[in-house]
Amino acid sequence: MKFVDEIGLSAAQKLETSVGPFVALPAYRRLLVRTAEPSFAARAALGALRCVVRLGSDERDIGDIAAYWSTLSGSGPHFPAILDLCRLLARVGRKSAALALAQAETERAPTARALYLYGRCLELMGEGDAAFVVFANAATRADEEKGAADVAIAARAWRVQRLLGDRSTAALAVADAASADPTGAPPEHKLVIALGRLRAPSRFVRASGLSLLEELGRDPTTSLGRHAIRLAAEHADALGDALTPLEADRVAATLGHVPDDAARENALARLAAAQAIAASRGEAQAEAVTRAGELAPEIAGLVRRARAALTGGGQVDEAPRPSRSTEPASPLLRLASLGLSAFVALGQGRPGDAAEALDEAAELVTKGGVGVPAPVWTAARAALDSADPLARAAGVKLCEVLLQGSAAAPPGGHSAFAVALARAGRPDLAVRSARDAAAGKELSARALLGAILREQGWALAARGQRELAIAALLEAKEHLAAAAKDGARGR
Repeated sequence: MKFVDEIGLSAAQKLETSVGPFVALPAYRRLLVRTAEPSFAARAALGALRCVVRLGSDERDIGDIAAYWSTLSGSGPHFPAILDLCRLLARVGRKSAALALAQAETERAPTARALYLYGRCLELMGEGDAAFVVFANAATRADEEKGAADVAIAARAWRVQRLLGDRSTAALAVADAASADPTGAPPEHKLVIALGRLRAPSRFVRASGLSLLEELGRDPTTSLGRHAIRLAAEHADALGDALTPLEADRVAATLGHVPDDAARENALARLAAAQAIAASRGEAQAEAVTRAGELAPEIAGLVRRARAALTGGGQVDEAPRPSRSTEPASPLLRLASLGLSAFVALGQGRPGDAAEALDEAAELVTKGGVGVPAPVWTAARAALDSADPLARAAGVKLCEVLLQGSAAAPPGGHSAFAVALARAGRPDLAVRSARDAAAGKELSARALLGAILREQGWALAARGQRELAIAALLEAKEHLAAAAKDGARGR
């Protein structure tokens, strides 16, 4: 750097502060040469950027200086200044200019914070898919950088929040949520991470999500705290008797923060009733269901159908068909009612009524925004074994919807569904269910997945689909070998 260049930069800075950006900009521009020393060039470029932003220059002027900025690798840590300029541009509605500057910063110095800023600018421009990828890169880079833990959690929380709206991406949401370290994260990020973890097949991951809700629920005076408590209760409702003791313990701890004494005791009593149903069998379970109905009068209709199912189907007048006008307005209770009605109808030899209830359940699950209660899984499983083609088809349709992204494994696990779906002539869904069983580490799940893939591979070969057949058979071999190795180790 020449001494005269330093004098020129000093003069441009004085013009900027004393006269204004219009006069200072040409002085800065004269210093933007490719041969300039990087730290000097960065100071000159920042001055030019400040001027064009304040002047409201067109996109081309900002783009030209941003392009120069992108070449200044090794010019020092200037991210705070770029962040302020991008914020100013976004505030005045110049989103594309902010995006160009943020992208230039990632090319100049691809730090985790620069990548996160670029992702946020892409989000502002409506480029959600591109932002999704950039946030993943930001999280990965943040894991490697000292002092960037806040970026890692923010990037992963954004990804999880976006994935929660799509049932088909449950596994990806769980992976991001499980890998995020919420220590020291803002409450809103913890809430999103908790929601992602609640969709995991693993009870341990779900329990960690419930622990985050319990932490947030410690202050029920805030809307976030109240929302966390409600989400924990809804998780328990959604799983019903499939709620594991580990999760029930976390839910109980969260419900313990309900400020109203009567409401808190009632909620804890309902949770205990659900656990009693899960832990009992036969007539003892029927009695536990009845006690649950006494605690929650709004589910009296469900209790009648549950008792009919537990006692072998009962009489038609004990388990009437559900009516849209008489059933509870809650989507979760409506789903549970439809599942019980379908199960009882199958036991009573009314496959048409069962198919109607199963179809409506599939419709409700497809809409999203509600968990899947255990009776829905039970009815779908029973329908797969029905001799009636209409009921069996409705069961397959419901299973297809359920397997697109349920929050938790069905009662008894995914393996039984995989076997039933294979028998019902849907090897594709059987493979999907077997994969979920393997992901949940169910007993012998890899052997089952290997066997189903092997059958699928030979069927594809018989139809002349050689490449797909080879892929299925190779994967089958891998899973069967792994299962044999695990068996040899006694696992």
